[in-house]
Amino acid sequence: MTELIAFFSRGDENYVDGEIKTLETGNTEVVAGVIQKLTGAELFKIEPLKEYSKDYNECIAQAQSDQMQNVRPELKAYPESIEPYEAIYLGFPKMEYPFNCV
Repeated sequence: MTELIAFFSRGDENYVDGEIKTLETGNTEVVAGVIQKLTGAELFKIEPLKEYSKDYNECIAQAQSDQMQNVRPELKAYPESIEPYEAIYLGFPKMEYPFNCV
């Protein structure tokens, strides 16, 4: 079976265990890698054309503004086609916080 893991993940400053920490790789990307190892699926990282700030608080402010304005940022790239995939896993941050609208 041909499978795809499409995910949005944010490294840089993140809120982890009650404090702001800098992550080299975002949590969703880590999970996507685990799923890829288990399934053999192809990975596709969803990335905005204009990157969000690396600073946690600035990023949250940008995300809140995007949500209030119902903005959906342009992406750097799109999959050529989803036709060949029998299953697509979609990974994204928890949405109870004002995260990015990508």
